[in-house]
Amino acid sequence: MIRILYIIKKEVIEIVRDAQTLLLLILMPATFILVMSLSMQALFQPGSDFKITIIAVDLDRSSESAQYMDILKKTKNFSIYESGAITTTDHVLGAVQKGRYNFGLVINNNFSAHIKDMNRAAQGIPMTVYIEPAIQSSIQMGVKNQLVMELMKLRAHTFFDKNTALLSYVGFKEENFMPPVDRMLDTKYAVKGGRETIMPNAAQQSVPAWLVFSMYFIVMPISLIFHTEKNNGTLSRMKSINIKSRYLITGKIVSYYIISMIQAVCMLAVGRFLVPLLGGDTIQFGNSLFGLFLIASCVGLNAISYGLLVSASSKNTQVAGSLGSILIIIFSAIGGIMVPKFIMPTVMQKLSLLSPLSWGLDGFLDIMLRNGSVSEIMPECALLLGTSIMMLVTTGAVMKKKSP
Repeated sequence: MIRILYIIKKEVIEIVRDAQTLLLLILMPATFILVMSLSMQALFQPGSDFKITIIAVDLDRSSESAQYMDILKKTKNFSIYESGAITTTDHVLGAVQKGRYNFGLVINNNFSAHIKDMNRAAQGIPMTVYIEPAIQSSIQMGVKNQLVMELMKLRAHTFFDKNTALLSYVGFKEENFMPPVDRMLDTKYAVKGGRETIMPNAAQQSVPAWLVFSMYFIVMPISLIFHTEKNNGTLSRMKSINIKSRYLITGKIVSYYIISMIQAVCMLAVGRFLVPLLGGDTIQFGNSLFGLFLIASCVGLNAISYGLLVSASSKNTQVAGSLGSILIIIFSAIGGIMVPKFIMPTVMQKLSLLSPLSWGLDGFLDIMLRNGSVSEIMPECALLLGTSIMMLVTTGAVMKKKSP
C-alpha cells in the first residue's frame, strides 16, 4: 500500500509539472461545450428568435399572392425579403447562387388560379423554391413543409369564403376543419419508466457528448509521462527495487482518476453556470447524482485504461499521442459524438455499439436527459468496466514482456 501511495505522489507531481497539457484537458472541452451550446441554442429552444431568411419574388401580383406573402412574413421562423425592384426568377436564383441567401422563393404566375380553382387542379406549379445545396436535408424539408402548409391553409380559407352560406347551412365551420397546430399535436418526450423529463436544449445535448470526448484525451498526459519515465530510466529503477507492474498501473489509475473527476466536474460546471451567463441554456443533472458520478467514473476508468494500453504498446510519445488521438476521433465519429446515431445508416448504427464513447454517451444521456436511475446505466457501466479490465490486463502483459 505504501508503495502505491508513493507512486501516486510521484504521478501527481509529474502531472502538475505538465501544466500545459493539464490545462488543455480543461480548456479544449470547455471551448467545445461553449461553442456548440451557444451556436445550436436556437435549434433547440422553443421560444428562440431563430429565423430562416428567404428572398422572395411575386410574379403573380395578385391579391392572393400578396396575402400569401403577408402570411409568410408573420410566420415565426421566417424572415422574408421581398425583391420588388427586379421581379425576375434569375434575380432570386443569382442571390442564392452567390450565397447571400440560403433559400429563394418564386411565386409563379398561376398562383392565384391555384388558390381560386378548387374543382380542378390548376395548370403548372404555383411556387418554385431555390435552395443552397449545403443546407441540411432536415432543414430543407422543414422549410418546404412550412411553405406548402401555409399554401394549403390559404387555399382552404379561400374555399370557405366562397361557400360560406352553403357550408354554414350544413354546419361545417372553418375553425373545426383546420384547427391550430397545438390543438392537433401534443408533444411528449418518451423516457424509460414513464417519468417526466425536461425539454432538451443545446447544452443538455452538447455537454455529455463533449465531456465523454474530452475524457479520452487523457491519453496525452499519460503517454507523455509514461515515455518520459521510460526514457530517463525511472521505470527501470522502480522495477530494480522490486516494484511490480501492477503497483505502477494502480498508482497511475488512481492519479489519473482524480484528474478525470476534476475534468468532469469542470465540464458540468461550465454547462450549468458559464453557458447561461453567456446567454445559453443551462443543464440539469437528472434525478440521480450517484448515477452521474458512477457513469463518469466508469468513463474515466475506461479512458485511463485506454491511455495506459496505448502508451505501453507504443515505441515513443509521438506514436502514442498520434495513435491515441486518431482512434479517439474514429470512435467518436462512429459513437454518436460528432454525428447523431439516429441519422446514421443501419450498418453504422450497429457499428456504433462497438465504441466505448457510445456507451459513455448513452449512460450520461440516460441520467441527464432521460432522468434515469442507477439501474438503467448498469449495462453501459458493465461494458465500460469489462473493457477496462481487459485493457489493463493487456497493459500488464505488455509491460512485463518489454521489461528487461
